[in-house]
Amino acid sequence: MIPETPTHAAIKSLVQAQFAPAAQAYVTSATHAYGVDLARLVALAKPRGHEIVLDVATGGGHTALAFAPHVRLVVASDLTFSMLQAARQHIQAQGFQNVAYVRAEAEQLPCPPASLDIITCRVAAHHFADVCAFVQSAAAALRPGGQLLISDHIGLDDPEQDAFMDRFERWRDPSHVRAYTYAEWRDFCGAAGLQVEVCEDDPREAYEFDSWTARLRMSEAERHALSDWLLAAPAHLRERFGVVAQDGRVVAVQGTFGIVVARKG
Repeated sequence: MIPETPTHAAIKSLVQAQFAPAAQAYVTSATHAYGVDLARLVALAKPRGHEIVLDVATGGGHTALAFAPHVRLVVASDLTFSMLQAARQHIQAQGFQNVAYVRAEAEQLPCPPASLDIITCRVAAHHFADVCAFVQSAAAALRPGGQLLISDHIGLDDPEQDAFMDRFERWRDPSHVRAYTYAEWRDFCGAAGLQVEVCEDDPREAYEFDSWTARLRMSEAERHALSDWLLAAPAHLRERFGVVAQDGRVVAVQGTFGIVVARKG
């Protein structure tokens, strides 16, 4: 059974408990390190070299690393201290010194008002306890003309499909709060005074089931239970989410991702 969505404090505790032991796994994860969305985020931001960037929930530091060659300074923030340590080791090993590191909650960004040119957040907002507070905090920290760039799971307009995806994502990762639709992102940004300029799908390869579940240390029993549940789903849902089986076990399943870019007027 999938638990009810926990309180904000419980969500933050879950995130740290889930990701602290898995920090190095996220640095080396091919899905996180080599996604084509990294180059796309840089292309959409169009940095000219003078910018100050904040990468929220930096994880393994891949987005911070992607922007570091193109801007003056990147500040990598994360709620989980071990993630920051892993990101720092990874980025410094690549020779970049224009990245600073700070432990911070996404809902309370550690930045003076109107001090940032770009804020990025990649494959993380679905973990936030209060995504509206995050967007409000980001809007306050951006200078006029500054951009917020989100690359994340995207919720679906079809309620059945959305509920199905939510269940398998939260089953694998209890700290997964929710994937938001493009319409919801427009609402969040609009309420914070940001104008959404881009909403585009980010087609990704399917999750390789064994590595996807192992990254967050699912027990063998839970992995088998999730596999059985996916295989028992109606055919139209298995097709929609690319469920592939081999020898009676799931070997691949697909989530939905997208990119949202909003600008401060």
